[in-house]
Amino acid sequence: AFEAAPGCRGLVLLKHGLFTWGETARESYELHVELVDLAERWLAGRRRRSRTAPKPPEPPVPADPAESAEIGATAAMAAIIAPILRGRLAQETDDPDRPWRRLIVEWSGHAGEDAEALEWVNGEELPRLARTPPLTPDHVIRTKAQPLVVAPPVAESSSSAEAWRAAIERELDRYVADYRAYFEAGVASRGPRQPLDPLPRVVLVPGVGMFTAGPSAKEARIAADIYRHTLRVKRLVHETGEYEGLPDLDLFDVEYWSLEQAKLGKGSERPLARQVALVTGAAGALGSAIAERLLAAGAHVALLDVDERAVTAAAARLAARYGGAAVEAVVHDVTGEVSTARAFAQVARRFGGLDVAVANAGIACAAPLHELDLGDFRRVQEVNATGVFLTLREAARLMRRQGTGGNVIVVSSKNVFAPGAEFAAYSASKAAAAQLGKVAALDLAADGIRVNSVNPDAVFGTAEIPSGLWQAVGPERARARGVSLEELADAYRRRSLLKLRVTGEHVGNAVVFFASNLTPTTGATLPVDAGLPEAFPR
Repeated sequence: AFEAAPGCRGLVLLKHGLFTWGETARESYELHVELVDLAERWLAGRRRRSRTAPKPPEPPVPADPAESAEIGATAAMAAIIAPILRGRLAQETDDPDRPWRRLIVEWSGHAGEDAEALEWVNGEELPRLARTPPLTPDHVIRTKAQPLVVAPPVAESSSSAEAWRAAIERELDRYVADYRAYFEAGVASRGPRQPLDPLPRVVLVPGVGMFTAGPSAKEARIAADIYRHTLRVKRLVHETGEYEGLPDLDLFDVEYWSLEQAKLGKGSERPLARQVALVTGAAGALGSAIAERLLAAGAHVALLDVDERAVTAAAARLAARYGGAAVEAVVHDVTGEVSTARAFAQVARRFGGLDVAVANAGIACAAPLHELDLGDFRRVQEVNATGVFLTLREAARLMRRQGTGGNVIVVSSKNVFAPGAEFAAYSASKAAAAQLGKVAALDLAADGIRVNSVNPDAVFGTAEIPSGLWQAVGPERARARGVSLEELADAYRRRSLLKLRVTGEHVGNAVVFFASNLTPTTGATLPVDAGLPEAFPR
């Protein structure tokens, strides 16, 4: 084509895209913008049909009226749908220790920022236009040839997780069957190929919004970005002409072309890749260290904490190291039933579900038993015991809805086995947390959910992030041990068998060990205390 018109400045490949060139990168880019603007002006005067107004969907019935009043019924519904969808998109493996190959799922349905996506999924033309091929063959590797469209259940059952599960499974089974037929037709024409997974990457739910999936949140966002462009172009074409995409065999050629698949960068994955974790009390020295070790192992991590400023700063610090797509800050009061439910729902909307829950939030007070204030005692129990109970309960509910197992790790204390003088409230609360973990291990094993505990000793934090707990109780503990406050950390180090200081990173490594399913273990307690004979589990 170029040789036939050597003076041309650009080239349009039908059903693929626009190419421009020039003597410099700037020249080719500016020409590209010029031609796109020209096409846009040309199209603006040739609309032969108007855009149909979106049909008002049946309003979803909120599962939790309080949640809906806070964030809206649509967002509340997304928190129900996302883990069901994510669980159904997971693929079983032959490895009993790593039985699921998961995807991260992100929801786009906020009335403000995602108004365009909502207008698309609620539009009358959705059934016809959504099932047309992608804009370019390149897109097929990110979004598959077509999205999955899931019609909501009838309004009376739209808050029922089981009704949504049935609707998702019915449409997904049909989608997978269609994909396999597409694959077999491609093989019959082009020869043998190794089949890719038949699962969708874009899921459209009228009345709720768009869900996109990928091996990471970054990949899910890429799919969402591509599909937003797709819906804009398809609607514009609908208004000016008829959309015509590539035939299936041409799409098959691209999807199964090794050079296209190489763009996805398939390589070895880190131990917790494709997994979603949350950490309570994540703004503190111990919680943020645990979150960092989870991120380093490849997990996506939600940081939960009652201190909005601190948790936002911690999330920003970790996002700078591991990427913003993998980190979420959630303001959360661990003692509140509604607050905990909302926090877990936010994680479900953000990442699609949950695979690892770390019950870490904790406080302490120090006083002889006969001087211990009842209010202080109750406050410690609320955070350290009730907070663990609520975290375990919400984690169990979300993981069971997802249906792909998971890991729960309770950050307890060496005080469970070796309580300290003048530490009654803290020691009792941590013993309660440890027992909650053991009962949860009994209750959740049938669901493939493992529950274990980590018992650290004296994590003092760093100069950058000091431990709030030790700032509160350090003076009393130093007095009880007969040392200065400056000598306290070293006193704890010297009392251990290994004479080593315990850090948040050590505790985070223990959490990652359990979360990685390296051993078939549940109901266990792992000391991270440099060796304290009186605290040996027994």
